[in-house]
Amino acid sequence: MSHFIFGADATKPEYCQVWKYPSAMSNFYKPTLGKPMGAEYPEGLSFHMAPEVTGSRLADVIPNTLSYLLVSARMKELLAQHTTEPIEFLRFTLLNHKGRVASDECYIANVLGTRDWGDMERSMGSRTTAPSGERQFDRLRRLYLKDDQVDPQVNLFRIAMMPRVILVREELKALMDAQGLTGMVFHALGTKVDIQ
Repeated sequence: MSHFIFGADATKPEYCQVWKYPSAMSNFYKPTLGKPMGAEYPEGLSFHMAPEVTGSRLADVIPNTLSYLLVSARMKELLAQHTTEPIEFLRFTLLNHKGRVASDECYIANVLGTRDWGDMERSMGSRTTAPSGERQFDRLRRLYLKDDQVDPQVNLFRIAMMPRVILVREELKALMDAQGLTGMVFHALGTKVDIQ
């Protein structure tokens, strides 16, 4: 059973990116940590394509600097149908560089909750202490899991020692690849990464 760190590929120049939170969004940190927004999430929210990035094509996983999992309707449907963990899908409109609607069917895929399956001792990076007193990473260089504790039925999850990191099991990764979804990047566990 293999797992991969799942994120957005920011290296493709043809794709747009999002760099700023909407001003109307309060408690914007919650979808970074897997905490539910519920009624706090405003209807009709818009994100803007970053003007610093010339690409305007929409990927199925939208690169962003917010530590969110921003997805297209296609990716939302795949996640809704095939993942084992609860996900709060928060709909938003994506505006292009001229402020026009590029898509009104994009979502923050807020994977809810965390799992304490990260191996703090073997993993590498810059450590910090969370307000709750538990040790976490604020910068991750290599990630390992406590393999004997991982539930083999779970195919998508966040890790408690760095909640912005989302992992997928190899079967879910293979399904995303087979569907031809775009904008994804996967890092095998134990390989060098730089996640902040």
